[in-house]
Order: sequence, then structure tokens, then C-alpha cells
Amino acid sequence: MAKIKTGQRTQDKGQREETEDLKNRLARALADYQNLVKRLEREQGEIYLRATRNFVEDLLPVVDDLERAQVHLQDQGLGMGMEHLQRVLDSHGVAEITAKTGDEFDSGIHEAIDSVDGGSKNTLAQILSKGYKWKDGKIIRPSKVQVYK
Repeated sequence: MAKIKTGQRTQDKGQREETEDLKNRLARALADYQNLVKRLEREQGEIYLRATRNFVEDLLPVVDDLERAQVHLQDQGLGMGMEHLQRVLDSHGVAEITAKTGDEFDSGIHEAIDSVDGGSKNTLAQILSKGYKWKDGKIIRPSKVQVYK
């Protein structure tokens, strides 16, 4: 059997330490990369949500105008277009806030534009414009309502 020289042992130990150091650095770099990928995916999702929210907020007044036009025109083609638009909004997680005359006023989903005499106090007298929310319950735009005093 050959004898190992002390200098060679020191060199082998140094190489093992360097190899361990490189492995540790590689593991940290890989972890940093994975964290970066996760952060970028999260930020990309947030950007998509923000862009979608802005677009929907800009689109809702157009929906209101089309609904008012449909009431006056009674046009079948306009009605079909409105149904299609509702399906598109629904597919993007937008839901109409259900409000009807006689419901109790809820400041979380209703915005009181006016108050009138008559009827049961603090109930909805008239729905002036529909409200919308995300499917998770976050309000996009409250229903604009008239409330009984």
C-alpha cells in the first residue's frame, strides 16, 4: 500500500471543502431562483388582476348605457349582445349585486344617492344603477339606490 503524504491530505481536504462550498452556493442560487420564479408568477397574477379590474371598471358604464338603450329600443339584437356581454363578464369573475326594491339598505353593497318619504325606513325605494362584485365578494361598484327615510 502506498503512503499518503501530508501535503496531499491537505490538498484533498481543501478540495472537499471547496466542493462543499460550491454545492452550498449552488443550492442557495437554486433556492434564490425558485423564489424569484414564485415572486414573478405572483406579480404577474397581480398585474393581470389589476388590468382586469381597471378594464371592468371602465366597461361597466357602457353596460349601463346599453341596458338603458335596450329598455327603450326593445331590440332583439341588442338583447342578444347584452346576454353575450353578461356571459363574458361572468367568465371573468364579475357578478351582479342582487338588489331589489324593499331590500334593506346595506352600506357595504349599496350607495345611497337619494332618500325619499314613504315605505319602510332604511329599505330600498328604487335601484338607480346595478352594482357589481367579484365572485370572491369584493365590490367593484356598489348598487346606486334610493332609500326610504
